[in-house]
Amino acid sequence: MNERKPSKKPGRYDPFRWLAWGLLILLGLTILSTFVYMGLGRYYGRDDWTFINCLFMVVITLSTIGYGDVLNLKSAPLAEIFTMLLAIAGVGVPAFVISNVTGMIVDGMFGRTFRRRRMQKQIAGMQGHIIVCGVGTTGFHIVEELSRTLRPFVAVDREHERLELACEHLGAFPYIVGHADDDDVLTAAGIERAEGLIACLTDDKDNLYITLTARRLNPKLRIVSKVVDPRAAVKLLSAGANSTVNPTAIGGLRLVSELVRPTVVTFLDSMLRDTTESFRFEEVTVVPGSAVQGKTLAGADLRNMADVLVLAARAPKGEKFHYNPKADFLLEPGCTVVLLGRISDLKTVQAQFMSKNT
Repeated sequence: MNERKPSKKPGRYDPFRWLAWGLLILLGLTILSTFVYMGLGRYYGRDDWTFINCLFMVVITLSTIGYGDVLNLKSAPLAEIFTMLLAIAGVGVPAFVISNVTGMIVDGMFGRTFRRRRMQKQIAGMQGHIIVCGVGTTGFHIVEELSRTLRPFVAVDREHERLELACEHLGAFPYIVGHADDDDVLTAAGIERAEGLIACLTDDKDNLYITLTARRLNPKLRIVSKVVDPRAAVKLLSAGANSTVNPTAIGGLRLVSELVRPTVVTFLDSMLRDTTESFRFEEVTVVPGSAVQGKTLAGADLRNMADVLVLAARAPKGEKFHYNPKADFLLEPGCTVVLLGRISDLKTVQAQFMSKNT
């Protein structure tokens, strides 16, 4: 994903489109030729040149079966000339259709094309999803975490093989093959309806270009970008990124933590890697009119609603967190609560924070 895309890219080969055009031409040629024979039959006074006989003549000619002179073309030179031209077309048009079908079967393109079209329909129906730009070393782990936490997402990468390999390891997920800094590609990924975008390409300049493009297409989008050079963080934030992450800096902190607090690191690793019970930290925000609006933490009774632990809370438009908040903490609209629990339980609580109170 390091190379910049050319200014003008060739259209993607769509085998079904070519097959549809071939079938349409073949159908049109068949109908037209049938009526031409009928017209010639009237011209030469051949009453036996009925519609079905003329259609049969066209079919056996185009298919090169050649049962013989069904219409008896003797003494009808115009019909003979037309039949010769039709026979030449019968070599080209049906062969074009058959070659496309054969190639699609041999290459397995039927399955891939159907999967791509199902994927396009799936993406078209997504709302509030996350777009992951780049499924390389970093992007693979991002996709893995989004899959585990059941968050809707669309991956974008210019390497089809890389996306297929990720699907083999993580299970099928919607993706688009293309350059993530292309307007059409991001539009196809549903950027107007997306909630967030993660730019995790190798070079900062590529992430910067993606950020500029995404921010222009969706001003309300939350954008988080990977940054390699700390000096590029300011540029990415100026370009429209809401936040940046430096994997190298995080790796350094992890090395220190492994040395000085190994038990804490082991605990977090166990929580993230557990495949039987997926526990995660999550944040939920009180939506105006939701079922928990105006209640205290005690009144919301989150522990009985779902097995979750309230770690912190922050008042609307506040910057300071209240760690281990008291039971009388008021859940106002816009208030954010940080929880720890199973993914299924977190989804239950999140629904209460977002659902309208009836």
